[in-house]
Amino acid sequence: MSSIAVMAQLQVLGLSDAELAARVGVARETITRWRSGAQRPSLDALEELAAAAGAQLDVRVVEADAEYIALVGDQLDLTPTERLQTLLGAEAWYRCRSALSGAAALGEIGVLVGPGAAAIWGSPQRPGNGRVDVLVAAEDLEAAFERLWSADAHPDGVDASAGDVERRERWLVGDGELTLRTTASGMTVTEVRDRAPFVVMSRQDIGQVRVALVEDLLDIAVSSPWSDDRASLPGLRAVLASGRYSSREARTRTAA
Repeated sequence: MSSIAVMAQLQVLGLSDAELAARVGVARETITRWRSGAQRPSLDALEELAAAAGAQLDVRVVEADAEYIALVGDQLDLTPTERLQTLLGAEAWYRCRSALSGAAALGEIGVLVGPGAAAIWGSPQRPGNGRVDVLVAAEDLEAAFERLWSADAHPDGVDASAGDVERRERWLVGDGELTLRTTASGMTVTEVRDRAPFVVMSRQDIGQVRVALVEDLLDIAVSSPWSDDRASLPGLRAVLASGRYSSREARTRTAA
């Protein structure tokens, strides 16, 4: 879980930034920066914050599934396009390809997240029916609508998570489905977007798409109100445990 998610959980306990700051002995502005993600607190600081709020920070090491790790190796021997084709099968891949073309039309303002993004990085878990989830900043939402319209996409309603914590707007792109969301559970949209590299997919009909890093996908999934995000956790952990994924390498070259 990211530090932002921990801060959000502490906020639920009812203490203001000023109260937390006074109990821990830091400036209120420091608490505000930690909560927004502008600055990351240390583990010791998070433990002090939890204790000040009358709670306890529980940190656990979760071991990745050995079978999944072996499957990740098979996936990483393929290109990103082949990874999705293998997991989805012909019919679902056809729909996913259409949705990915919409994601590519969003350019630099859109970042792939969710099960589809996990599969692009080598997760061996099938990414549902091929739906593509895209994260955009709230201030870029209008521009995203315009770019999707230009790509012959059409709005198809809004999904709400349990408790209406988050919403995602459905768009139809050909036979595919794409969703737009403006919040990344436990992280800031800007943080995810600025770290995400472009990945070359099928050059003929998709081009390149921006994909959130595995570490960020994991942080989002842990705190996500969407069940399909949380279901992708085993595959994401296996990618990190495989020893074949490097966020530095991902940012300096495409994964194709």
